[in-house]
Amino acid sequence: MPEKEVSTNPWRLGIVGGGIAGLATALDLLDEAERRRSNVHVTVFEKESEPGGNLRTLRHNDWQMEWGPNGFLDNEPATLRLIERVGLTNALQRSADAARRRFLLVDGSLREIPTSPGAFVKSDLLKTSAKFRMAGEFFVPPRKNLGQAAENVGTDETIAEFGRRRLGSEFTRIMLDPMVKGIFGGEAEQLSLAAAFPRMVELEQQYGGLFKAMIKLAREKKKSGRSKTDAGPSGTLHSFEGGMNQLIRGLADTLRSDERVTLIGGADVSRITARDGGWYVEADPGHGPFDAVIDAAPAHAAAGHLERVSSEVARHLSLIPFAPMAVIALGFDRTAVIHDLDGFGLLVPGSENRDLLGALWTSSIFPGRTPEGKVLLRCMAGGAGNPGVMDLDDEGLVTLILAEIRSLMGIKGAPEMARVIRHERAIAQYLPGHLARMKEIEAGLAASPGLFLTGSSYRGISVNSCVKEAESVADRVLDYLADAPRRAASPEAM
Repeated sequence: MPEKEVSTNPWRLGIVGGGIAGLATALDLLDEAERRRSNVHVTVFEKESEPGGNLRTLRHNDWQMEWGPNGFLDNEPATLRLIERVGLTNALQRSADAARRRFLLVDGSLREIPTSPGAFVKSDLLKTSAKFRMAGEFFVPPRKNLGQAAENVGTDETIAEFGRRRLGSEFTRIMLDPMVKGIFGGEAEQLSLAAAFPRMVELEQQYGGLFKAMIKLAREKKKSGRSKTDAGPSGTLHSFEGGMNQLIRGLADTLRSDERVTLIGGADVSRITARDGGWYVEADPGHGPFDAVIDAAPAHAAAGHLERVSSEVARHLSLIPFAPMAVIALGFDRTAVIHDLDGFGLLVPGSENRDLLGALWTSSIFPGRTPEGKVLLRCMAGGAGNPGVMDLDDEGLVTLILAEIRSLMGIKGAPEMARVIRHERAIAQYLPGHLARMKEIEAGLAASPGLFLTGSSYRGISVNSCVKEAESVADRVLDYLADAPRRAASPEAM
């Protein structure tokens, strides 16, 4: 590693939010500063007593459940770099082969999603007419105003509009709608394609359509041997032996061992302010001055933090909606479930009129999540399309979901373990106009040099998106500091 810059006056950086976005940004700042021979000190403020945000793993009598994301795909180099950096590569846990099988609830019955063109043609998941309509996608011309959503909101197509235009209404209703529910907890009719799935816009722009892209990319992949040109989501689902929180623990331990870092738990930040050429983070007590501050809290929290800095930025942040979600974890003896649970789980199209959004067969995906001879189901309810379900108490949610899954999976008796996890604001919803809003937010931040935003509210909701964005933010912060005047040495106010 390059020799560290020797300085008695390091750049002082504050990060609000100790979830995966904030912790990854902190570590990337340290590593990039070392590469640039720059001296920094990073202070991370986390509202809870321990860092992690939604990456928490719950344990109860040998049952292991995830508070938030169940895992991540191994197709993002930034995430793999981070895992290696904190020494957890050997702790990675690959999902079982059974997890490649996924199911949809169609007309009240579970149907397996075909994974090859031949299997899709033979399946009864869609009517023959819908399959012909899908095949016609090859001849659907690209839109002329693609890629302009940030500049012209009127061109910001919803996911459902894109699906109907290119692949037909039945595909959109039966296959696309539940996928969007499973990823965003949202509605395909309401979410922006350009913001939620920018890769789809790129494929239509570059290749003229999805099928044309798949053919050309397959040829490129065969020639180069590279997988990064895949048209759709690729990679294999992974977690850790100790669950997703093991990544947080590894990050936190790495940061705590570095003298350039201070982690502050139980810091309920009320606002961020700027005065006398520095940035201040007001909690109890206040901290500052900082040369730069990165707000990695969710957009609704960041809106409150930044009201005094820019009311316009705060207003835009407050307008980013979030879908509520209830996770109902149910544990059974294996003999109480007739279904073989040989797969990842199931998703439910909105046309089925169910309260259940989907269910993961957790014990079939990763080993070590249950006591011997038991199975664990992770069921989801709520979402942007059904927020009223959150009004039920925990017992009511368990009863509701049990009533919906008993016949689907052949469940007998009551669960041996039941745990309800509530997320009143679970997942940011990228509505049409989201990219234009981000452009306005960036313009507002440009008027406040030294202030940055990161996290799942903005450019991707997944763990991979947050980790990838962390590298970019660290670069931008240090680029800013390279041109910023050196602040006079000043101890932090405590």
